[in-house]
Amino acid sequence: MRSTGFFRSSAKLSAVLAGIALLSAPAAAATITIDGNLSDWGITVSDSPGSTPLSNFSNLSTTIGLQASFVEDQNDNAGDGGFLGPNQGGQNYDAEFLGVALQNTTLFIAIVTGQRPDNGATRYSPGDIMLTINNNLYGIEVGGGVGGGAGAAITEGAAGSTYNVNSNGFTNGTTPLLATAAAQTAGSVWIGADWINDPIAPATPVQMKINGTSTQVGTANYVYTRNSVTSQHSIIELALDISNLLDEDGEGLIGIHWSPSCGNDIVQALFTASMETQIPEPGSVIVWVAGFGAMIGLRYRRRRRA
Repeated sequence: MRSTGFFRSSAKLSAVLAGIALLSAPAAAATITIDGNLSDWGITVSDSPGSTPLSNFSNLSTTIGLQASFVEDQNDNAGDGGFLGPNQGGQNYDAEFLGVALQNTTLFIAIVTGQRPDNGATRYSPGDIMLTINNNLYGIEVGGGVGGGAGAAITEGAAGSTYNVNSNGFTNGTTPLLATAAAQTAGSVWIGADWINDPIAPATPVQMKINGTSTQVGTANYVYTRNSVTSQHSIIELALDISNLLDEDGEGLIGIHWSPSCGNDIVQALFTASMETQIPEPGSVIVWVAGFGAMIGLRYRRRRRA
């Protein structure tokens, strides 16, 4: 049976709507897997001194919702005694790279550090991640450090740690010397915690220690690789839902800061996040004009989700 003009017009309408949907649909962000392998961020982390290719943090992916990045250095060969700045201390005290991506309400953080606890014995430990959102200060527990076992990765839920360091920035002993609450587990996120400064001027807060008034506001999907991925670097990678940390409009000024507990080096970023979600307004108008040569008018008006 031959199609009527109405069904031919309906088929054209479907095709038009399908084309509009394809043109207006946002491109899907590339998946980030929390495993300590940062190839999905588009960067190269060298496995050992002198390897090829060398570490490269300059070609970040444009499809992961990248918000900010910070490169302190890309040196794989400084060794223990080299000077990588801003203070004395080589690869074992090095903070190298910070990357931040945002996909919907999930914040992704990647940190590359030269710290390798099984090579450093009693001398260094990681700091915790300081997260500032709309002037509220949060801490993300990193865990691990010296005395935590050689080479094994640390994931969310593992025991946290708060270390005492001497005036040179060396960790005192191979076990945590400051009491760490059982709830302060790796990947846990807190507000109202105490912060311990590093010993190297200018002193900055580097380690979180929760107290009786601290409140846990979440737990990140989290990994701290130590020596499990590369032999020359330790990598911190996490994903955290921040929808409950932003203001009522789903926006916020976000600052991120990380340093080894000695304070020798710093990686940091500052950016503005917006969770505005655009949705179609109900009642899109479709106007049919009489006759076989139907004309279709389609109006879309979008509003911000309350």
